[in-house]
Amino acid sequence: MRMIGIKGYAYAVHAVVWFVVLSTVAAELSPAFKALLAGALGHHWIAKSDIAVVLFIVTALFFGRKNDPKDVPGLVRGVLLSVIAGSVAIFGFYLLHYLGLA
Repeated sequence: MRMIGIKGYAYAVHAVVWFVVLSTVAAELSPAFKALLAGALGHHWIAKSDIAVVLFIVTALFFGRKNDPKDVPGLVRGVLLSVIAGSVAIFGFYLLHYLGLA
């Protein structure tokens, strides 16, 4: 059995980062969605965390069987950019929310 390659982990990180960004914004904009998440596991952040773990595992397993590229530093840069962009997106949303613009 082949171990999961770095490409699978990189894709899993991308998927989880953008799931967290999108679900965070969606939960703030839609009280019904936030209530659905909270109703599932007691708190919306617990539900998002559990979904993120499952999403990471499924994505890593799905893409983990692919051959790793020669450009591993490129994958790492991509993950870093995704994390930075996701952080800026959440910060920007909450800043706009605080200012009453979102």
